[in-house]
Amino acid sequence: MSWLRVLSLCLLPLLQAVDYPAWKPIGPWGGAARVIRLDPGKPETLMAVAMRGTAVFRSRDGAANWTLLPAFPELPNARLDCGLIIPGKWLVGSAPGGLWSSTDEGDHWGVVPGTERLSVFAIAVWQKDPRVLAAGTNQGVWMSNDSAQTWRRVSPKTIDDLSAIVSVAFDPEKAGTIYAGTPHLPWKTTNGGKTWQKAHIGMFDDSDIFSIAVDPSKPGRVFASACSGIYCSLNSGTAWRRVQGIPGTNRRTYVVAQSPHNPQLLFAGTSAGMWSSVDGGMAWKKLNDFVATSIAFHPAQKDLFYISSERHGLQRTKDSGSSFEPVNQGFVSRTLGVIESDGANLVALSRYDGSFILPTAESSWQPASYREAQQKPQSPDWFEEVSDPFDPATLLRASRSGVSKSSDGGNTWRTVKQEWIRSIAFHPKQKGLCFALQSQRVFWSPNSGETWYWLPAKEDTHMVFEKLHVADRIFAVTPNRGIYVQQMPSNPLK
Repeated sequence: MSWLRVLSLCLLPLLQAVDYPAWKPIGPWGGAARVIRLDPGKPETLMAVAMRGTAVFRSRDGAANWTLLPAFPELPNARLDCGLIIPGKWLVGSAPGGLWSSTDEGDHWGVVPGTERLSVFAIAVWQKDPRVLAAGTNQGVWMSNDSAQTWRRVSPKTIDDLSAIVSVAFDPEKAGTIYAGTPHLPWKTTNGGKTWQKAHIGMFDDSDIFSIAVDPSKPGRVFASACSGIYCSLNSGTAWRRVQGIPGTNRRTYVVAQSPHNPQLLFAGTSAGMWSSVDGGMAWKKLNDFVATSIAFHPAQKDLFYISSERHGLQRTKDSGSSFEPVNQGFVSRTLGVIESDGANLVALSRYDGSFILPTAESSWQPASYREAQQKPQSPDWFEEVSDPFDPATLLRASRSGVSKSSDGGNTWRTVKQEWIRSIAFHPKQKGLCFALQSQRVFWSPNSGETWYWLPAKEDTHMVFEKLHVADRIFAVTPNRGIYVQQMPSNPLK
């Protein structure tokens, strides 16, 4: 290793400590939200879990603004399925990846010992004692009696139908009575897991039980949402009847929730939108087309609650669902594949949500019907190839082995930077100026890639960028956490 290389490695920590500009998130806000939870002790504080990737967000102003919690890691090939706030602790379940815990409202996270190999699909707390919790996992039902510090399996390994648990709920009066929903009907224990019984009479066969709500005001009344609709039991799950009133033979229902302020007021998030009932489920009214995935009620304001949704992000109502307003500022959960500009606008294409346009004179993205941006071709040997706008015969390629350059239209290539580079871009208006992206680190070249220099910026070890775009500013795209921006320096040497 050369002395220059050794010196650069020694100086790197000092350089990173300098107050360099930071990447700023700019959206496009919204997208697919899995869970929203409210801190009952501090109702202005909320947690939101994204459906795309493994991102967790926090709001401390009643969902007006959200901040990504960078300490929660990007877990490869995982999704976040559940979240919960108990006194002094935030919990998020990953599938796979175990149960993650934070004791400082998300500033730091760690996986709960003993859960590392689990996929955690659901988590519930017994309201009479928040130290008592139950979790639904790919290895059955697990319980904790010490605020999620330690866990034990309480469902037998010998019952195959109890191997995957996607929803759990406690009886409000008895912590030993637990309902467990599986991808094919529910089960129940009345003695803390020593014995289990099927609890599905009256349900359609093979119903996937997405959520369970036990009525604290009327003993024995339980609601369950399933792929075949909503069910109600008046005898603690011994028998069920399918709730009528929502059109559709088998209306897929992701969540059913009971207002803590009015036991007769129910809300349901279905594949055909959100519905409410004011008479305990006898009659239903459609509220909107949002596909709600979770509901968080305010503990004091009876008409205020929040929802997470599959396509409309986070929403808030202050009138018990008569109207909703988006509360997505700072929250983003979109899979972005392409970013490009047409001169006047920046265009981002989401895999699931269509196109978004950011006019250069504006500060917010707008959904738009726009021609589909074309992904530039790549090969197994390189990530991206770009041509010099002032000399089309000059090409640059970004690859794991570095940057390659061709001056004859791609007939011959030579290496000009021997370092892993994910994305590369020419400045559209300044001849010879180009940029290369390595995770969050950006390099620049004044001479079409012949020599390269580091463009200093603050780096976050928990963030990963995959795509670079250069226009009036420098933009970087994350896999699922939106677009980040830095101002273009007047002189990159500074």
